[in-house]
Amino acid sequence: MNSDTYIWKCAEASVSRLDAYILLSGGELSDDVIDAFVIRLCNKIETTDSYDQKIHVTRPWLAQAILEGNLEMVAKRMKENVSQQKFLECERILIPIVSSGHWHLVELVRGEKKFYHYSSINSPIYTVDAVKFRNKFMSFIESNWGLGKSEHHGLVSVVVPQQGP
Repeated sequence: MNSDTYIWKCAEASVSRLDAYILLSGGELSDDVIDAFVIRLCNKIETTDSYDQKIHVTRPWLAQAILEGNLEMVAKRMKENVSQQKFLECERILIPIVSSGHWHLVELVRGEKKFYHYSSINSPIYTVDAVKFRNKFMSFIESNWGLGKSEHHGLVSVVVPQQGP
């Protein structure tokens, strides 16, 4: 595809005219379209006048690096996505996860010492991924920043509308 066929492009995601057509005609969302929405959501939250810097949205690559256990990539992604200072300043951190071809979300609410898991497909596979992410994320926080204990951060699966067939 030529660059002129893209309607939105950045280093992390590109949306072509075909992606947009499929989206508008009721087709399946591509990962690039979802990546673009996550990036736009983050930018919108962080540039609105009412933004008080208490909420942060990470990029999906953070969860991917953590779930894959790539320690070098985890350190890089944490530096790019959630610095120690941002972690300490934020009340909520929204972390999109892509696993087994499905997008779901983990929300860390620091004051409650809880992770909330949102998934439009009720499957133990995604809950296991959310637990695995929480454990590895908190292990990183504990070992690299000397903060928190993972056993104090529970995971709550939130009941949300479910996808149809």
